[in-house]
Amino acid sequence: TGPYCYAGMGLPINPLEGCREYVAQQTCGISISGSAVSTEPGNTPRDRCCKELYDASQHCRCEAVRYFIGRRSDPNSSVLKDLPGCPREPQRDFAKVLVTPGHCNVMTVHNAPYCLGLDI
Repeated sequence: TGPYCYAGMGLPINPLEGCREYVAQQTCGISISGSAVSTEPGNTPRDRCCKELYDASQHCRCEAVRYFIGRRSDPNSSVLKDLPGCPREPQRDFAKVLVTPGHCNVMTVHNAPYCLGLDI
């Protein structure tokens, strides 16, 4: 994929789209899919989210998270949406830790399961 990490170049068009359900579930205890959340091993919202992170190249994972949460200065740039009873800000805060050992535990551009400088 080269050094580029943009939606459609190095990243899927909608990076981490599958993480929306996991983030809403963990942040607010709600389902956004409108159907029962799968508890089947390998197909839970967490499994799907982590697979998307794992499938992104190591050097693009933090950029995928950055794209997913959007820029604080431009709320419309986020994949995350304000949901009934589940504002976007807590979702953003939770999404920042998706790569960490307590969640997906994937290595990033920093050669560690952490992303730096996401609070922009």
